Amino acid sequence: MDKDTRLKPFHLCNHQDHRYMINIEDMQAHPIDERTADLLQQVSDNGDSFSISQNEEQLQALGLLSQKQKKAAQTVAKEPVPIVNAAFFLTQSCNLRCVYCYGEGGEYGHKGNMEEKTGFQAVDWLIEQSGKVKKIHVGFFGGEPFLNFPLMEKIVDYARKRTHEVDKKVDFHATTNGTLLDEKQINFIQDQDISVMISLDGPEEIQDAQRPFAGGKGSYNFIAPKIKNLLAVRPQTPGHAVLMEGTDPQKVKEALKEIGFTEVSITPASDCMLTCDTKTPKSGRDLHNVLELLEQEADRWLTGIKARDGLALKQLKNSSELYHGLLSFSHNSKRFFPCGAGLGLTGISSAGDVYLCHRFVGMDAYKLGNVFDKHIDRDAYLKSPIGFVKECRDCPARHYCAGSCRYDNAASTGSVFKPPEEMCRLRRREFELSAYLSSRLDEADRAFLQEEDIVPPKPCPLDFG
Repeated sequence: MDKDTRLKPFHLCNHQDHRYMINIEDMQAHPIDERTADLLQQVSDNGDSFSISQNEEQLQALGLLSQKQKKAAQTVAKEPVPIVNAAFFLTQSCNLRCVYCYGEGGEYGHKGNMEEKTGFQAVDWLIEQSGKVKKIHVGFFGGEPFLNFPLMEKIVDYARKRTHEVDKKVDFHATTNGTLLDEKQINFIQDQDISVMISLDGPEEIQDAQRPFAGGKGSYNFIAPKIKNLLAVRPQTPGHAVLMEGTDPQKVKEALKEIGFTEVSITPASDCMLTCDTKTPKSGRDLHNVLELLEQEADRWLTGIKARDGLALKQLKNSSELYHGLLSFSHNSKRFFPCGAGLGLTGISSAGDVYLCHRFVGMDAYKLGNVFDKHIDRDAYLKSPIGFVKECRDCPARHYCAGSCRYDNAASTGSVFKPPEEMCRLRRREFELSAYLSSRLDEADRAFLQEEDIVPPKPCPLDFG
C-alpha cells in the first residue's frame, strides 16, 4: 500500500477581494493571503511536477497533505439499501394546469386513482423494504393528493396499525396545491401531524399565469385564504415555488413570506418534460437572476453574522440556498449521491408501480418494480455519479452537489447521471459562496450561530441514535 505523501485536491476562490481556498476532500474553507494564493496557483499550474517536499510546511499548515493512502470515493452504496420513504400517488389527476408540469397535467401518462388494496399493499411493501430501519416515511402525492382524501385517511390509519405491529414508527408528509384545504382537511392534517408542503409560485400575477385551474381561471385568490387557515394552526408549513426563466426570485420569496410562510424554497423549472424531444440541443436556462440573488444573500449572511442579528439569520436559514452549504462546511459533511432517488426514496404510482422517484412516475424506462412484487431493479442507481460521471468527478463541488436532480438531468441532457451545464454553474456558485462565508467566520461567530440554533453543533460520529 502506497503511503507516500500526497496532495489533497483544492479549489482557489476570490470573492470581494477576499482570497480563500477550499479543501475539497475535507470540505473545509480557509482564508489565504496573496503569497499562499500564489503558491497554490503554482501547484495548480505545474501539477505532478510541483515539488511537495520543498513546500511541505506550508501545505501541511493548510491541511492539504496526507500520509495515508487515498481512499476510494464511496462510489457504490452499501447493500442492502433500505427504502424508507415513498411518495404514494393517491391520484394521477389534478385540478390545476401548471405550465411547467412534468406530469402532463398530473396524469403522468396513466390517469386514475389508487385503490385501497394497492395503498395498503404499498404500506406493507415499504415496511418490508425498510429492513431494520425503525422509521418509515409515507408521502402523499399526485396530481393533487387531496382529490383522493378518503384513501389518505384510510392509509394513515392502516400504516399506524401496521407499523405498531412490527415495532416501527411512521410519519406522513404531503405535497399539495392548497386548493382543497378546507376545515376537515386542515383538522386531519393537524390531528395526524402530517407535514405539508404548499406549492405556490409567488404573487397573484405569477401564480395565476403559471398555476391556473384546469379551466384557465387564476388560482391565487382561491388558494390564499386556505393557505392562511392552514398556517394559523401549522405556522411551520413550508412554501415552495417553481421559478420560470426571467422571474425575479427575490420577488417570489417575498410574496411567499407576505402570505405567511416562514420557510420558503425555490427551484428553477426543468428545461422541458421528459416527454418532449430531449435529443434537441438546448442553449440551457438563463439563471443569472438566481445567481445574482445568491451573491446578495452571501452579503446578507455575513452582515447578519457580524452584527449578531439572530432574527435576520433565522429568516435566511429558512429561505436561502446558501444555508445548506454553510451547514456542509460547518460539519465538514460530504455527499456521494444527489438525493435518495432509487436509494432510500421511491415513487409509487396509483397502480402500485415503483419508480425511481415521484418525478419519474409513468415512465417505463425508470420503473423499478411493483409493490405486489418483491423484486426491485435499481442496481444502476447504487453507484455515485462522483465515481463515473466526468462532470461530477472533476468538479470542485462534487461533495456538495453529487450530481444534481436526476429528473432535471434526464430532461436536460437525456441521462439521469449527466447534469446540465447551467445547473453545474449554479451549484458550484452556491458551493463557493458557502465556502466564502465559512472562511470569514471566527470562533466567536461559530459560537453565536450555535447559540442561536442557526447552525447546530457537528454531530458526534459515534451517535447512532
